[in-house]
Amino acid sequence: MNLVTLADSQTPIYINILLILGGLGALLIGMRLLQEATEKLATGGLQKMFKKTANSKLAGVGIGTLSTMIMQSSGATTIMVVGFVNAGVMSLSQATCYIMGANIGTTITAQLVALGGLSSSSIPLTQILISFSFIGVMLSMFTKKKFPKLAEGGNLIAGLGLLFLGLDVMTSNMKTIFLDENISKFLTEITNPFLLLSIGIILTVLAQSSSAVTSIFLATAIAGTVIGGSGNGILYVILGTNIGSCSTALLSAIGSSKNGKRTAIIHLLFNLLGSIIFLLILIFWKSFMDDTFAKLFPDSKAEQIAMFHTFFNVICTFIFLPFTKVFVFLANKIIPDRSVKTKLTKKLIQGESVPAEEEKGNFLDPRLLQTPEIALQQAVTFYHVIANKAMKDLNISLDGFIKKDLSYEKKVEDIEVEVLKNSKELTSFLVKISAAGVSKDSNKIISRMLLNISDIVRLTEIADNIIGYTKHEINDNLTFSEVVFTDLNEMRNLLNDQYKVCKEITSYPSSVLLEKSREIEDAIDKKRTHMVKGHLERMSKGVCSAINSNVFLNLVSNLERCGDHLHFIAERSCQKKIQEETDTVTLHP
Repeated sequence: MNLVTLADSQTPIYINILLILGGLGALLIGMRLLQEATEKLATGGLQKMFKKTANSKLAGVGIGTLSTMIMQSSGATTIMVVGFVNAGVMSLSQATCYIMGANIGTTITAQLVALGGLSSSSIPLTQILISFSFIGVMLSMFTKKKFPKLAEGGNLIAGLGLLFLGLDVMTSNMKTIFLDENISKFLTEITNPFLLLSIGIILTVLAQSSSAVTSIFLATAIAGTVIGGSGNGILYVILGTNIGSCSTALLSAIGSSKNGKRTAIIHLLFNLLGSIIFLLILIFWKSFMDDTFAKLFPDSKAEQIAMFHTFFNVICTFIFLPFTKVFVFLANKIIPDRSVKTKLTKKLIQGESVPAEEEKGNFLDPRLLQTPEIALQQAVTFYHVIANKAMKDLNISLDGFIKKDLSYEKKVEDIEVEVLKNSKELTSFLVKISAAGVSKDSNKIISRMLLNISDIVRLTEIADNIIGYTKHEINDNLTFSEVVFTDLNEMRNLLNDQYKVCKEITSYPSSVLLEKSREIEDAIDKKRTHMVKGHLERMSKGVCSAINSNVFLNLVSNLERCGDHLHFIAERSCQKKIQEETDTVTLHP
């Protein structure tokens, strides 16, 4: 017996409609819980897979399929791909393969929903799966503080249970409504292929989820009424949902780079061409459903529809996979390039100049907030870009002092303004990521990054101070002995070495690297002491003038502070690693 039993004939139809809407809400919440939980549990690995430069087209399809199966949303995967192409970390050819895989992966939702129609008196599969909602909630409640990953696993199980709860409520109440011969007759008598195709497109565009729309049609099939009647009718609707699903990526591409727009166009071309091919096949092969899936799965109409959904996407991928370059060519023709640009990521990492708005729009892409864990990875990449700029600023300012050249002032000021602007944008983006919902560990990363940003900004402020010392050097006609410039270059080298360690340690926390950072910081401190002592000795011998002292002492103190700021970043990055090692020592003295 279903969870919500069939109402008697006296029950007003609006009650059934309200319950169907409630069931749909539960189904959508279940799908959302599944997506959010799996994203927090698995997108770190997905991020690494996406960023690998895979030459294999099949590998791209496999990654796209796997990621969509995990996240339960082809829309989320496609938006993520648009974001990666927008940031320059993925080529259009790679994106094409991932999109094909995403179309296959999204069919897993239909297969799960079709399971709801396979229950029997001996195996109450739907009821068992519905009970998962309680099990998942209990698991999440009692493990949230101490075992956050286990709690996310509970949310995943609860989401699966809610999905089937919603399905059961919808199905049972649809059965009541479809007892009305007029309603059932109206739905089954819609046989025009183009009208059915349009229904699928329109409903998917409105719902912004092909999975949700397909689930509704599967629920009606389980309830005993198939839209479009017998034969190929429902299959035209499924083709429509595939075309309609492109609206998510198309909307996401608004305001993105040209390559981001091209990615959305490729998604549309793939789904549209595949649907046209199958539309023609179904029109001319009127008994397609009866000759194929109806024979293979005679006991479940829902399973027949779900299997066609999977079959359609697999076959389209098989047909179009050899022609990925053709899709890229067509996308480039539809959205032509008016200027040749190097990949932004390469420019930024190498420290080349890129317009600030263009740069921020690529890394801090708001589309990625739909997958917060992925957005965090992009934010980390942008954080390294800002840090590189700050370190470059420091080096330029030192060049100006050593060469006694104020022409470096404009460069230093421009980079400082840019770093300050970028840091504010990154801070705002990190706050949005946290609000969007990430794991406990990811929230700690965000907290550390917010503190690290302050230390990075301090480097540019010190660079500005050094420009001030250069002005004094020139205006007051200060002269320094060659040993001073030699010592400054040695301290600069130590700072650059420490920055390299700091950069590595933020990505790969290590006690060994932390110790190395500590050793370099000690060397910087000793260098400062040595430089101050040497200056005092030279001053006592009349080699250096006392008028130089204020500028010199402030300069070396500022450089020593740079070492402190870099070491603060290294220490924060290793907090978790140090705590884990401390816990291990406590457990195994």
